[in-house]
Amino acid sequence: MAAITIRNLPDEVVEALKQRATKNSRSMEAEVREALTRLAAGDDPATSGLERVLADRYRTRRWSTTGDEIEARLAANPPTEEDLHVAANWLTEHNARPYDDADAWEDPWMRAERQRETLRRQQGESA
Repeated sequence: MAAITIRNLPDEVVEALKQRATKNSRSMEAEVREALTRLAAGDDPATSGLERVLADRYRTRRWSTTGDEIEARLAANPPTEEDLHVAANWLTEHNARPYDDADAWEDPWMRAERQRETLRRQQGESA
């Protein structure tokens, strides 16, 4: 394999390469080698290898669905009686929640932590 030396490289370029290497979890030498290899192959050196793999893997997929497509699917697949029953039950449960109560929106893990702290204080006061 050949080796090259690049002279008079601006400090900003070196710093950018270091940051990019850190972002891609490799050495600066490996990052430069990868960028030059992709550049020589005609690939976009701005993207990492992982970005290229993901782009190739998911190239044919779209990440959004238009409203027309959703309406067409709904029209082609009307809800069954069971679907309507499940939706009605969900709506009943949803409407039964006390949404005007601020505690209803509290994170359950935070609530448990607050209750644990309150219990510790109470046990400490009674000891």
